[in-house]
Amino acid sequence: MRGISLRLFRYLIIVLIVCVLAIASPQRCLAQEETRMIASGQYFDVYGYAGIDIPSLLAALDYQSFYPGSSLTGERGDFSAILAKTLDVIYLETSDILDIHIYSYHGAIQFLPDVSAVDSIFYKYAGRSMHERSFYFHEKNTIYISVRDLELGVLGHEIAHAIISHYFVVPPPVKVQEVLCGYVDFNLRKSRGKILPKNKHKD
Repeated sequence: MRGISLRLFRYLIIVLIVCVLAIASPQRCLAQEETRMIASGQYFDVYGYAGIDIPSLLAALDYQSFYPGSSLTGERGDFSAILAKTLDVIYLETSDILDIHIYSYHGAIQFLPDVSAVDSIFYKYAGRSMHERSFYFHEKNTIYISVRDLELGVLGHEIAHAIISHYFVVPPPVKVQEVLCGYVDFNLRKSRGKILPKNKHKD
């Protein structure tokens, strides 16, 4: 009887330690997922964390490449409306690059502070860490992306994943999807002079 009680006690201690570690783990810190809607357009509902700077988001997405001659410093309009419109344009450009057009599509984008916050969400759904700056989760039809690492090509890559996942009845193999999404990333950067010719290098 005493032996059984001792084994039970040890088991309870182990369970307690595991529970404490799970609660304390930063990967389980879901407070980072707390966001609010900051914009809504034809193709995306857009969410951001408290204090997110929309003009900085637009700058990171090469806002001026979509609206030549405009300047956010001189804008007096609604930044949320500008963001929604910009994301719609990026969606359409991504569709053109893929030559896949789903005009009825509507998903969500979650702008999170950094890679750690993105990893926290990925861990919640996948049960493992990813340590990437963005990912698309088909079951939620949502793109999660780090604002600190935000680039137009990165967002285009994830939008391409969303389009592909909704277009094909049987999704292409993962490697094929990555090639297509990488092609979108490459074209978005190339069209804006973000890729140097082979005979030129940064100093």
